[in-house]
Amino acid sequence: MKKTLKATLLSLSVASAAACSPSAKYDVSLIDVAQAAAREDDRVSAHELATWLIEGRGDFKLIDVRTPADFENGSIGDAENIPIAQIVSDETLARLPGNRMLLMYSNGSENAAKAAVMLRLAGFDAHLLVGGYTGWHEQILNPDISSEALDGESLQVSEQRAYACYFVGERSDTAELPASKPFVPPVFDETEELEDLPPPAEEGC
Repeated sequence: MKKTLKATLLSLSVASAAACSPSAKYDVSLIDVAQAAAREDDRVSAHELATWLIEGRGDFKLIDVRTPADFENGSIGDAENIPIAQIVSDETLARLPGNRMLLMYSNGSENAAKAAVMLRLAGFDAHLLVGGYTGWHEQILNPDISSEALDGESLQVSEQRAYACYFVGERSDTAELPASKPFVPPVFDETEELEDLPPPAEEGC
């Protein structure tokens, strides 16, 4: 009962704040928010965001709801840092653009999802970046591509490699072997019959 009352009071307070915000774009109800979540219309994948950034799309705004310390350690694109505790303050609601999608992200998905719901109730077209900064870091900046997948060089692997090259750049030139373990070339017995090996695949951006 208490949770229901808190949720009702939250929605009413957000709705009243939205009524005073000139940026609010449209009226939305709890049912609208629930249906969008069920249809998964309220989320964007890391790969979709990467494509949008490469294309230079200007119809969305990235908002990082993490702490300022997390934001300073790394962020996505030209995201603005608005900690979740400030996301529905009068000042924030008054200056957020109402004519663009607001794409929220946190370290994972939880806090960004909460922020997106609150902004949707406030009348903004708010969406969630699935996986947040952690997902962006793992899927785009440092994709975990297995050796089996590299051998096949599938279209998906090529796409992941292209994303990493675009946002991170060439990293193989800077890789150094540990000083304590110098490279030792393998020694083959000339009497052994070696199978013909395929030519080495080209790596890098």
